[in-house]
Amino acid sequence: MGNDPYFLKIGGIYKTGDTPRMSPATRRLRITRPTALPKAARPALPKPETKKRFVVIEDQTAIRELMCETIAANERCEVVGSSSDGQEGLALALSLRPDVLVVDILMPGLSGLDVLRRLSTGREGMRILVFSAKQEPHIVRSLVQIGIQGFVNKASPLAEFRQAVDALSKGGNWFTDGFDRTVREALASPSQSPDGLLDLLTPREREIAVLITRSNSSKEVASRLNISIKTAENHRANLMRKLGVRDVAGLVRYIIRQGLVDPSAG
Repeated sequence: MGNDPYFLKIGGIYKTGDTPRMSPATRRLRITRPTALPKAARPALPKPETKKRFVVIEDQTAIRELMCETIAANERCEVVGSSSDGQEGLALALSLRPDVLVVDILMPGLSGLDVLRRLSTGREGMRILVFSAKQEPHIVRSLVQIGIQGFVNKASPLAEFRQAVDALSKGGNWFTDGFDRTVREALASPSQSPDGLLDLLTPREREIAVLITRSNSSKEVASRLNISIKTAENHRANLMRKLGVRDVAGLVRYIIRQGLVDPSAG
């Protein structure tokens, strides 16, 4: 039977040395180990979804912390920075380049509108969610011109803010109830919107106008902005001329009417 160690017989296996009666064809059949099957390719695991990065600018500490907690509770989102000041918040937005910027309108220093105006030419891919109690037609008109993707009124339930965060993180838009009606009112009568003159001011002049409305003297304005008193006075004269107001009282009324300063904030 040769030197093969095993030979096949139906019903059993004979080892070398056995002398079973078998046909030559059967004798030549040899048991071999089965060829190992190739291991099945493991399916590729899906890559974890990259979280959307948020920056929050809100001057009230409790509200800001609640906003950050609400955003972080969404598995698609993370807060990479927050600020209580418009100027600092602008610097954060420019340095961190978040996917979504959440901003209030009324804040110390730069207002939310001024933050967005300064970002308007350099915020490619940055989506804007405004969270504010200011929903007057002239403010809404400015926000529409800037091109925001969401607006939640602070008087709304927290669930609406949560829904807006989720929508913007998915690339959608979200606006509080009544926002579209306010937009229609603002665009239907633009001549009645007093923000046209405000657009004539430079960012520095708007910043000084807000500081003056907050009862800062020319000396205090100069100190805060690191400019000379003479420069601060020149800016004040120029902005009052552009706005057509003759005294500080008129300037204060105008800035408050524009929603750049909250008179109840003190």
